[in-house]
Amino acid sequence: MKYTDISYLPQRQLAANSIAICSPFSGKVAPLSEHPEPFFSYGTLGPGIMVALSNHKILAPFDGTLMQVKNAGTEFILQANNGLKVLLNLYLDQQQHIKHTHIAQLNGSKITKGQRLAYFDLRDLNSPLLASLILLNGHQLKPIHYSLSQVTAGVDTLLTLTKK
Repeated sequence: MKYTDISYLPQRQLAANSIAICSPFSGKVAPLSEHPEPFFSYGTLGPGIMVALSNHKILAPFDGTLMQVKNAGTEFILQANNGLKVLLNLYLDQQQHIKHTHIAQLNGSKITKGQRLAYFDLRDLNSPLLASLILLNGHQLKPIHYSLSQVTAGVDTLLTLTKK
């Protein structure tokens, strides 16, 4: 069963008490249901959103802690100061390889909103690198909305959460 609790809502209609998560990625926003991996498209880990990257930087979406970097720097588990945990996942077709990667932070590092977590060289890729933000413990934060079809890392809001 697909997880469908994330929907589009124009910014002017968002509740005043909502929590905004700044985009860690730049690119075109798409529902997680369009992810090529069923594990993500079915929302197995939780609700989330996907971005086809147009920029090489991954930035911290909030102040908190970088809990873990996994899978050769393609997965980041972050915890916000308010307790929210998110997974940032990068997906690339298996026939392609990223030639240069720079991970800017280590496990257990304190992070601040907009701080660079990683850099990826996207120049030689034939298809876009897909990035996902998954809410690992956001089950009590509903409804969840996205308001933009194109986002800029560190500038735009990717998701808006509302406390129950």
